[in-house]
Amino acid sequence: MSDTKVSAKTPMQMLKQDHRTVKELFAEYGKLQAGDRDGREQLFRKINEELTIHSEIEERLFYPAVREVPTDEAQDLVSEAVEEHHIVKTLLGELSDLDPGAPAFEAKMTVLRENVLHHAEEEEKEMFPQAKQLPKDVLETLVIEMEALKNDLEDREEQDSE
Repeated sequence: MSDTKVSAKTPMQMLKQDHRTVKELFAEYGKLQAGDRDGREQLFRKINEELTIHSEIEERLFYPAVREVPTDEAQDLVSEAVEEHHIVKTLLGELSDLDPGAPAFEAKMTVLRENVLHHAEEEEKEMFPQAKQLPKDVLETLVIEMEALKNDLEDREEQDSE
C-alpha cells in the first residue's frame, strides 16, 4: 500500500503519485510468468485496491471540484472520466470473478491496463491543467480532504482484509 501520510502539495501531485503506483504494479504484473497464478492473483488484488481507492477519491472530491472550473472543457473531461471509471469498475468486477489462470483473465487485464494508462495520461495532460485554474485555497483544502479520505479508505481496506 502506498504511503499517504506524507502530504502532497497539490491534489494533482497526489493523483499523479497514485498513477505512478498503479503503473508500477502493472509493470510488475507484466513481468510475471504465465503460470504464476498466485502472483497474478496477488498483484490483481493490489491493483484492484489501488484503483478502487483512487477512483473513489476522484469521484467524491476531485471531479466535483474540477466541475467548478467554468470551462466547457472541464465539464467534458469530468464527464468522460466518470465514464472511463465505469468501464474500469466493470472490468475489475469481471476480473474478480475469474480464475487468474484463465485466458480471459489475461485478456481482461490487458484491456484494464490499457484503459487505466490512457485515463491517467488524459487526466494529467488535459484535466490537471483545468484543475490548476481553481483558487489556491480550494486546492489547499482539496488536497487535505483527499489525503484524509485516502487514509480512511486504506484503513477500511486493511480492516476488510484481516
